Amino acid sequence: MSDTSIRVDAGFEGGSAGEIRPTGQDAFEALPLPEPVPDWFLEALEEHFGGAGVPREYACHVRLVSHVDQRRTVGLRFRFTETSGAAYMAPPYWLFRRCRWRPIPARDTEHAEGSHVDLKIRLGPGEEVRVANKPYASVREIYDEMGMLAASGPFEVREIGRTCQSRPIMALESTGAAADTILIGATMQPAEPAAHPVLTIAHWLTDGSALTRRLLERFRFAFVPLPNPDGTAGGRSCTNGDGEVPMFSFGRLLAGEAAPAETRMLWEYAEGLRPLSYLELHTHYQDVRAHKLNPMAPEWFADPDRRELAERVDAGLLSLNSDWRVTPIERATPLSGAGCFANLADRFGTLAYCYQIYCVTEEATCAHAVSVARTLATSLAGPEWEAAAPPPNIERG
Repeated sequence: MSDTSIRVDAGFEGGSAGEIRPTGQDAFEALPLPEPVPDWFLEALEEHFGGAGVPREYACHVRLVSHVDQRRTVGLRFRFTETSGAAYMAPPYWLFRRCRWRPIPARDTEHAEGSHVDLKIRLGPGEEVRVANKPYASVREIYDEMGMLAASGPFEVREIGRTCQSRPIMALESTGAAADTILIGATMQPAEPAAHPVLTIAHWLTDGSALTRRLLERFRFAFVPLPNPDGTAGGRSCTNGDGEVPMFSFGRLLAGEAAPAETRMLWEYAEGLRPLSYLELHTHYQDVRAHKLNPMAPEWFADPDRRELAERVDAGLLSLNSDWRVTPIERATPLSGAGCFANLADRFGTLAYCYQIYCVTEEATCAHAVSVARTLATSLAGPEWEAAAPPPNIERG
């Protein structure tokens, strides 16, 4: 949608908006991109959560282009839906300018909870920017970064399958011969973009420190930063290119029912790895809540040694923060069998964790992701492994 001087649209990879309409001079309103979900999923939400439980239409991402030779201040309103989830739409909002995302200042943000947000965007002459509720990354950007890591570090890139729109789903794996695997992935809900934090953990493993060198000898690391690339490219919140919900379709897949390609590919990949631990990152780029941890309840682990290991890792992760929201996933937890976590724990004894990060900036979110991965890996390796670290080799130089 445009007037004679400013154009606002969502017609690009990752763009997310429904109707965009002018509301005045240099003022626009963007409605959400409708995101219907399958009937079976709606029925499950109604049964277990009174129709709530999983936000929908909580992505918004548009492009603003100036066609004039003077500065303009543009008013932009994002409307919310009743199913978007109030906390998910809280500020900050984000501006992509000069190749990076930055939070829009509070002075330029007016948030009406449950209704809309009004933003002031200052455009330079002929400038093009993007505005969103999260710092989104493109599929190509992430896959290029994976290729760079494979070219410069101890990693290789592997295609684990294709989506319904024929996009590859890619994994990045460390090349050591370790017996135990740690699988780290982003959520399949694109409106919680975690690809950069996931890959930051891989970057950290290349820092040459004594700890990361030992960890790469002790564990094989596998990363899946974009498990739902069709959803990412299409600006979806929780669905894929077919309007399915891959994150909550694992139980259906294992019951022999129809399931999204992304669900099948991730499960087959994880089944081949049989990881010792699975860490799934959800990122919110907010500070409205404490970090949240969903560990597996002890009842999933019949083996006493595995249960003891889970207790040790849980304690390690909980030592990270002074304030928490923690909900263990139990067998009686609604929809527990629908996700990847419970099925990995049940079939392979995998210590699975959903970790929701609430940091504002990309840098802080990525740094926290590294802290989580470091704590997870060292807790899995155990105190005797840590104590066995050799002294540093020091040369005069």
